[in-house]
Amino acid sequence: MTKHTLLKHSVAALALLGALPAAAGPATYAGALCTSVSGSGTPAIYRSGRLVNTTGSTLEVVCPVQRNINLTNLNEDVSVLVTVVDASLDKDVRCTATVSEPDGTVVLAGSGQTSGADVNNAKSISIDLAPALATFFGYITVRCEIPETYAGANSVLASFYISE
Repeated sequence: MTKHTLLKHSVAALALLGALPAAAGPATYAGALCTSVSGSGTPAIYRSGRLVNTTGSTLEVVCPVQRNINLTNLNEDVSVLVTVVDASLDKDVRCTATVSEPDGTVVLAGSGQTSGADVNNAKSISIDLAPALATFFGYITVRCEIPETYAGANSVLASFYISE
């Protein structure tokens, strides 16, 4: 093998390693990164990064996240913590976390919801998923249903935290 061929193989190997996701770890994302996929109207996005439902209907939002798989252990636990303000006395904020393969095949999912309204204090929705054996380049989605404005108060998706 010539020096030139060895150099080409080394560069290719380094490029491949650089394309792999970083080691798994926790991260917090702003609610404003989520996209409304159903309901009438568009949520308000604040500079603080919060997504606020100012409409007269429940909004469904989807928040996609790259799944970071640790190279030494493909079978990892996934925990999701969604921080919301639930302003509705009629409906709860409901969220589902899904681990999917690159082609969209669902590996596993879990859900949670708030209980009762509280416009003065944020609430947490905790979703712990069983260990997920997923391949490289998959993704996690957090899907939430945010209730409509209730008596002048708005429900909020403030942030979501993912730990793998």
